[in-house]
Amino acid sequence: LPHNTFRARIFMGDTGSMMLGLLLAAGTITLIGQVDPSSIAGPTLLPTLLPILLPVAVMAVPVIDLVLAVLRRTRAGRNPFAPDKQHLHHRLLEMGHSQSRAVLVMYAWTGLISFTAVAVAFFPIGYALLGFFVGLGGILLAIRPPVHKPIAVVKSLRTGTRKSG
Repeated sequence: LPHNTFRARIFMGDTGSMMLGLLLAAGTITLIGQVDPSSIAGPTLLPTLLPILLPVAVMAVPVIDLVLAVLRRTRAGRNPFAPDKQHLHHRLLEMGHSQSRAVLVMYAWTGLISFTAVAVAFFPIGYALLGFFVGLGGILLAIRPPVHKPIAVVKSLRTGTRKSG
């Protein structure tokens, strides 16, 4: 969705989101229908199951966000369908990230999970896990809260002339 970035030029709405859900479901069903049951054994197991694993991996971040929201609300004794500002994107915005950067971080998480699912199917598990942890480290470095120090404080720290009070 290249045009659906912050200050979106296209608003998807309910119909657009239902269309995306329909396309994801239809694609998943089509790919699952191509799985040969006789190849679900031995070393070809993971590549054979990849059409099933990949849509699950792509949807992992939104599903995890949904599960966390329902658990958080029911634990607090609230309706699980009541809105709140504790979703992953709200938390990223509270950390100081811009709208665009929060979306990019969520894209990165989805990409990391998806590429790991594909890597597990085609590479030894050690290499796939190494790639996952390297990617995870990169994402964690990227989502650190931005550090904004006032210029006067930075200058006073350099010169050692900080005013008290």
